[in-house]
Amino acid sequence: MPDEKTSNNPAVEETTLCYPSLDAPAAEGPPGMPAGELFGEYELLGEIGRGGMGVVFKAREPGLNRLVAIKMVLPGALSDDSELQRFHTEAAAAAKLQHPHIVAVHRVGQLGDRHFFTMDYIDGPSLTQRLAKGPLPGRIAARYVAAVARAIHHAHQNGVLHRDLKPANILLDAADNPHVTDFGLAKHFTTDSGQTRTGAILGTPSYMAPEQASGSKDIGPACDVYGLGALLYELLTARPPFRGETPLDTLQQVLEIEPAPPRLLNPKVDRDLETICLKCLAKEPRQRYATAQQVADDLERYLDGDSIRARSLNVLDRLARTLERSQHDVEFAAYGTLLYWFALIVAAVHLVKYALIETRQPALLILLSQALQFVVMGVVFWRYRKHGVLPKSTAERHMWSVWVGYLACSVLVAVICRVLFGVEQLYESIDYPFYAVVAGMAFFALGSNYWGGCYAFGVAFFALPGLMFLNMRWAELEFGGLWTIALVALGRRLHNLSRERK
Repeated sequence: MPDEKTSNNPAVEETTLCYPSLDAPAAEGPPGMPAGELFGEYELLGEIGRGGMGVVFKAREPGLNRLVAIKMVLPGALSDDSELQRFHTEAAAAAKLQHPHIVAVHRVGQLGDRHFFTMDYIDGPSLTQRLAKGPLPGRIAARYVAAVARAIHHAHQNGVLHRDLKPANILLDAADNPHVTDFGLAKHFTTDSGQTRTGAILGTPSYMAPEQASGSKDIGPACDVYGLGALLYELLTARPPFRGETPLDTLQQVLEIEPAPPRLLNPKVDRDLETICLKCLAKEPRQRYATAQQVADDLERYLDGDSIRARSLNVLDRLARTLERSQHDVEFAAYGTLLYWFALIVAAVHLVKYALIETRQPALLILLSQALQFVVMGVVFWRYRKHGVLPKSTAERHMWSVWVGYLACSVLVAVICRVLFGVEQLYESIDYPFYAVVAGMAFFALGSNYWGGCYAFGVAFFALPGLMFLNMRWAELEFGGLWTIALVALGRRLHNLSRERK
């Protein structure tokens, strides 16, 4: 499977250096800085890792006679000032945080053309290395993540988001205690420094929260709560929640797919740990723990044998989550006004058709009124699309397939009813129960691919024939009314999505 870090995809910017465990093997030091020589007052003892932007050395600080790690920028590694700013942001973010489970930064400086900062030297493996032999026992995983969660809560209290929590960024010391490192993507969420560009996707795809993967500007502590869940997930299963063939495939999974329950991948996982993990990984930020401290508290309850606060998903929880699930519908955010127009057209046509049937007007006139609905909707759609109707994205192709299939089935229903029941079926509304079933199938297709709320409308259309059979006289109005309500609801949702993106 391709390594996400070696992708050339420019849409995904990732951290490329993690101390001390790197994807790239340690190599010789940068030109003029071999191990054993001095870097300012520091005696370099050996390289412990490097990435695309920087290198980390183990060093001795003579004045205090202590071991430290020095992270410095490689010559020519920075393509612009924003990357240098990110380097200094990491140092500044970590330097303001004093917590026993965060790697402390001691000094930030520059020697010649090399920017650097020094930090605690942690003489132990990262959690990535710890996972080399497979998933961890549940209690060990819970202890690690509880400590990390307390550290992240401390960062949040100081206005700092980490935004790249993953096993490679958690180091274990000689006492087997975890320490959070690599604040290269840290962000001060109390102010906007302008470092993160609108729409930029920063982080490692397999561990990103959905709002982070979508490039949203509204990133808060819930992003790191998700990261804690992703960390716990990998400790329990030895794999991240999502991993596609390419970074873009992974991002799509993060946005659209629910993670497989950890117990499905590792039956030894305790059910309470699975519940905590999946609550952190909820797609909607408001469904996660409100703070990292709450994650730590629930993990400690688990370790103490007490009942956790998070509840396992019951039938109603799963139903609510299904109805709230949102996928490709964000791509149609600009279509809200169009659906309002469609709702008006559908309501008007069905009122006219009902009047024509009640007054026993000629069948041809009734058929023309129905045909007029689709003609007017087609013209409105064509003008709204600026004289182009062909789909321009995968999401649009899926949507077009649903509605082309719906229209084709509706025409076939009309023809079949005409052949079986003759022209009188127009006045008896015999065809409307069949139209309702076809519409229900269309909305179920939308529910699985776009917005879960469409399932509710699908069920309503499936139930509609039962209401029609009570008195077929009102079938046109019932069918047209439900369609109008559905279009208004969808239009309102798309309007809300459009406002959220501004």
